[in-house]
Amino acid sequence: MKKALLLIVAALFVFNGEVIAQKYGHINTQAVVESMPEFKQLNTAVDKKTKDAQNRVQAMYSAYQEKVKEVNQYGASMMEAVLAERKKEIDSLQQGIQTYQQTAGTEIQAYKEKLFKPLFDKYHKIVATVAKENGYTYIFDIGSGSLLYYPDTNGDITDLVKKKIGTN
Repeated sequence: MKKALLLIVAALFVFNGEVIAQKYGHINTQAVVESMPEFKQLNTAVDKKTKDAQNRVQAMYSAYQEKVKEVNQYGASMMEAVLAERKKEIDSLQQGIQTYQQTAGTEIQAYKEKLFKPLFDKYHKIVATVAKENGYTYIFDIGSGSLLYYPDTNGDITDLVKKKIGTN
């Protein structure tokens, strides 16, 4: 019984020694990534693709509005078959707009992920290098809001990573 108790106490001391030896740090990923030179170029490319999609939706919506306006103005004087055809066209345009918006949104998100992957890979590699060079065991991202308690700035490696990247 004494041996078991002695082993438990010894294990607690060893465990406590390991916890005390660990060094924790934190970083603001968003601040670092946005400071990287490639970020603005990549963001501009995504913004252009987004703007192109918005322009396409606007053109589609304008065609839709024209058809609706035509039906509202002349619908009473149209033959039933013509009016029914115009309403089908309006429904088709509306569905086309919705489908395009969903497809474009998915495509833009995939494009953004593909475009930014090398940037994030570079970022993660640099963070790992800085953490190893400075003896950190864990680095937490405070920019994502994943920490509920943040007592001080002693472990912030944001500036160290920015320095390694060459930005400030």
